[in-house]
This record gives sequence, structure tokens and C-alpha cells, in this order.
Amino acid sequence: MDQSSHWYLIRTKTGKERWVRDQLGKLVPEVFLPLLKAKARRWGRLADSIGPLFPGYLFARFDLQQSYFDVKYMSGVHGIVSAGSDPLAVPVSIITEIRRWGVNDIVEIVEKPFDTGEKVVVVEGPFRGFEAIFQHYFSGAERVAILLSAVEASGLRVVLSASAVAKNS
Repeated sequence: MDQSSHWYLIRTKTGKERWVRDQLGKLVPEVFLPLLKAKARRWGRLADSIGPLFPGYLFARFDLQQSYFDVKYMSGVHGIVSAGSDPLAVPVSIITEIRRWGVNDIVEIVEKPFDTGEKVVVVEGPFRGFEAIFQHYFSGAERVAILLSAVEASGLRVVLSASAVAKNS
């Protein structure tokens, strides 16, 4: 790494992280936008979603004297995170650690499996909204058996897709 270039945290406008990453990539030696893969509810169903790990922020490595104005005043950028008027360099160890968490700059948080007896809620299908007690998994983690705890169901055992249930918080 060039001794005159350091990592900086760039604050972007809402939803512009990827666009700024692509534009900065043309100007500076390296840009890092860590992403998070997680389950998100869309139209009542759980689906994989990939978005910024730190919404509104990304990291860029550049020579401050050479690229400061190009970065700071780029369209989509709010600014460089600073202490007063001095941009703060981000230690390389932080970038290294964040990169270690993921694969291809995507961090995935795997939800802990359900425990026997744990309270769950059905989030899709004909039993949507029903509370239940988790019994066990079938065929890996794809299908689950639950006991519906609604008065009308009085302990009815149901087998569903694992994605059809969520922890009841």
C-alpha cells in the first residue's frame, strides 16, 4: 500500500452507497462497501436481502492531499467522517477485520436454529399469524414440525417450510 494513502470513512446520501462506490472506484485506488446478507420480510414472506452493512457509509483508500476535493464534493457524497475539519484515517486493522467477517465483501448473519419447545409464529401460508411451539426439523433445516397453540387448534401438529416460521419475540 502506498504510504501516502490511508483508509477513510465516506458518508453517502441515503441509498447511494453502491453508486458512490462505483464512481469512487474510478478515482481512488480502493473502495470497500461491506454488504450484509440477511432475511428480510417482503410482501409477508422472508426473502434474502443484501444491503450495506453500514447504511450511508463506505470506506475508500486514497491520498488525502491528492484526492480530498474529488472525494468530498463527488455527487452522492455527504462528506468524509472527520474530527472537526480533519478527516479521520481508519486503521487498516478495522478494514481487515470487517473483510474477515465475510466472503466477497458480503457478511451473512445466520439466524440461530429453533430450539425444541421454543415459541414461534407462522409468518406465511394458511396458518399465518398463529403462535406455535417448535417441535423439530425434518430433512435438514428445510422443513419443521410445530404445534399450533391457538385455542381452535388445541395442539394441532403441522409440518411447514422452515421459512414459514419465525421466532416469537
